[in-house]
Amino acid sequence: SERNFVPGKPCKHHLVYMVLVPFLIHTNVPEKVCIQLTHLNESVTLSATLEYAGENRSLIADVVSEKDVFKCVPFTLPKSNSSSSAFLTVLVKGPMLEFRSRKSVLVKNSKSLVFVQTDKPIYKPGQTVLFRVVYLDENFHPLNRLVSMLVIKSSVRGKG
Repeated sequence: SERNFVPGKPCKHHLVYMVLVPFLIHTNVPEKVCIQLTHLNESVTLSATLEYAGENRSLIADVVSEKDVFKCVPFTLPKSNSSSSAFLTVLVKGPMLEFRSRKSVLVKNSKSLVFVQTDKPIYKPGQTVLFRVVYLDENFHPLNRLVSMLVIKSSVRGKG
């Protein structure tokens, strides 16, 4: 999927950072945000928050003491009533430095397709019907979902 790159920005302490997040986030699909910090000279608190559908979701809140850090955090957004945007805020705070980055990302409800495949196109009365149900995403990749309910209606037609 497409990604937004927030370019690394040097500051007076020579810290460079990069935030990698999908440009388009699909609901009910596992996504990741990745954060890279380099040339840290002190321990800092790293936090990332996603504002979506009126809620603030904390994705990460860690104290980082390594000089170079690369972290990826998985998350999944629930389906919403409409496609909208979300805001990702990354905050790095230490005794000598503090910076914040806030970026907008588009959120779209994921669509899935359901196919029912039978073993043959036409059946005679009384024959057993063999079938399978396949879930695909909008890119026709298989989804690993369980069918929670399957209703089969059989119509009996008289000879005519």
